[in-house]
Amino acid sequence: MAKITYIKDGENSKSQLILDGVQVDSSNYGVASNIHAIQWEGSKGTIEYNDGTDNEDITDISSYGFEAKHATEKQAIADAKAKAESDRIANRTYAEKRSAEYPSIEDQLDDIYHNGVDGWKATIKTVKDKYSKE
Repeated sequence: MAKITYIKDGENSKSQLILDGVQVDSSNYGVASNIHAIQWEGSKGTIEYNDGTDNEDITDISSYGFEAKHATEKQAIADAKAKAESDRIANRTYAEKRSAEYPSIEDQLDDIYHNGVDGWKATIKTVKDKYSKE
């Protein structure tokens, strides 16, 4: 499970929610008004109160709905990263695409040794054909 930090500002009832080090849009989540903060890491945590109540150690955080928010936020972050990577790859030049797919120099030399120059040319031609000059 995630590392979660929830902090409520008593003056204006705003709250901060930090999931695995990333601050996300937060709402009150139905947290009692006498709770100042909830710290959670892995399978245990602490509730800090703002009314003089002693801090409380907890082993369940599910009633606050942070897990669902965490899953949604992590998926949104993963989706954004995947799209950025896809866009980055799509915007590469043919030369960059070729360079990424060519075998290493060591593998090319090994190909020449085992299959001769004609075998090596066939390997390289496959990449050149896949990413032709535009």
